[in-house]
Amino acid sequence: MTPEMERILSHDWGDVNSPWIGADLGIWSILLEGRKPVRCPAGSIIFSQEDPFSLIYIVARGRVCISVFHSDGEQKHLYIACPGAMFGENACILSHPHGTTATAIVDSDLYAIPSKECQRLFHSQQQIADSMLQYVARKNQMLIAQAAMLSFDRAEQRVAKTLLQLCDTYGVPTPGGKRIDIRFTCTDISSIINTSRVTANNVMMSFARMGILSRDNGFYTIHDQQALQELAVQ
Repeated sequence: MTPEMERILSHDWGDVNSPWIGADLGIWSILLEGRKPVRCPAGSIIFSQEDPFSLIYIVARGRVCISVFHSDGEQKHLYIACPGAMFGENACILSHPHGTTATAIVDSDLYAIPSKECQRLFHSQQQIADSMLQYVARKNQMLIAQAAMLSFDRAEQRVAKTLLQLCDTYGVPTPGGKRIDIRFTCTDISSIINTSRVTANNVMMSFARMGILSRDNGFYTIHDQQALQELAVQ
């Protein structure tokens, strides 16, 4: 086994149940060679559902929300593509229009790889094939975990699990606990766990009254991770 293969197979993909997905940019080195990232301002739509496929994207910096829209306009967040994450590859692999919408959450820098070039490298470079297969398998595992959570967990459990995942991904130690170093709202939480904004807000307020978390200047601090973990499995 080559050193590159060993690095791919030993790569820490993080919590496979977490909808915040990232990776080491180094595993995509062949795809990224000679390319410069393109800036996408916060709020910009990179592609929409039913758009024809042409490019595969890898996040160099920032965060991109991958979501699906119902015909009535309701939105469901599937996952958040963080640095190192690839998105848009499903349409390329299936040669179908995009089944999701990709929106930059913050100002983001993205590598854009033509789908035909990615397909060529997939078939000619074992490292790229293995990286993509590992990555797609990780996303499939995350979507399975999401389906199980939505099918079996109560709203309190869903919120608790989401906060733990955010804390694990973006938590910064502070004297009072762990500060989640990105801004998000109850609407964001409700879109991830497929519940109403009112329900998500009520659960967050309940957690605040219990002393589990607090909010300051748009940032949440988790004061009692153990309590959240207990709530997540009740």
